Amino acid sequence: MPTRQLTDDEKRKLYRDGFLIVRKAVPEQMVEDARRHLNVHMGAMRGQAMSAKKIDLVRQNAVATVDGTHHVFTDLYNASGLKGLVKSAIGGPLPDAMGAQVATNFPGRQEESVNEAGYRDGDTPFHGWCGHLDGLWNGAAPVPGIEQPMSGSERRKWYQDPARNGCSRSYEGTGMNITNFTALVGVALSDQRREGVGNLGLLKGAHLKMGEFFRWQQEGGGPLGPDGPGWSREHTEAPNGHGLRHYPDQLRDAYKRGSETTPDGRLWPKPTLMKLAPGDAVIVHFATPHSATRVDGPDPRHMVYFRVMSPDRPEDQRRAYSPGLTDIWKEWKGMRRVVKELSKV
Repeated sequence: MPTRQLTDDEKRKLYRDGFLIVRKAVPEQMVEDARRHLNVHMGAMRGQAMSAKKIDLVRQNAVATVDGTHHVFTDLYNASGLKGLVKSAIGGPLPDAMGAQVATNFPGRQEESVNEAGYRDGDTPFHGWCGHLDGLWNGAAPVPGIEQPMSGSERRKWYQDPARNGCSRSYEGTGMNITNFTALVGVALSDQRREGVGNLGLLKGAHLKMGEFFRWQQEGGGPLGPDGPGWSREHTEAPNGHGLRHYPDQLRDAYKRGSETTPDGRLWPKPTLMKLAPGDAVIVHFATPHSATRVDGPDPRHMVYFRVMSPDRPEDQRRAYSPGLTDIWKEWKGMRRVVKELSKV
């Protein structure tokens, strides 16, 4: 049976929005096998919770230690037909995924936590949506709190390289302060068909504006990313004094319609929340700001993510490839006819 490919209409939607939902992309049995494996793993960790105070930490550790290279997770991409759909947009041959990010958000006291933008989650509009691009330095220590300023030693630790996510502030010889891949591919393991259940939020159409912004940075002499033209890395006016700008204010200000503001006057763009059933997938362009949201419902939210890179990327630029930022469709060979069609509109 031939692998289904994306239709031209689906590619047009991906071009315009920066993402595409594919319904029932993964067979139900694969989804159930992956969810069971994850739940068994988390259940085996529950005995470590000696007190209620430790439960959140144990949950985080349980998800952090799940083996994303297990076939029940990689099969969601490799053996479901999903890889063929992605290949029809990016071109190939695409290699199999060797691992996945298993991302679970739990219900809890998230309103009091401080996000990387430097605001309390409960004060951040749209269920705590804190959009970002991947590949950005996020501090080498936990996010600074609001009540007590960092000490000198805490500040020095915070500013070290690499950050907690393995990223550095800059990449010598690349002209970039950000790493990049081609596409983020997510598969829902839990029911997310209503808002407030930890939905992935995406800033619709922002990939096109980010491409324009990266070209503008390049014309201004670079580097591309934070600390380059028009993009200050830190928002020191944030409540914790060390908020991080994970996308530029120029882009934020382009989304005033439908936005909300916090009491300090900070504008927060309204994301499009992904309403996914188990087995639904979403293909996201790298340049689309994205973020999970808060779980206000009773159940955990389970997603599995794959980060896909074009096979045509030069080997010595696998991690940081500036043409993929300044020409955002360069690595999408299967999109070329649609890109040519729509870029003239």
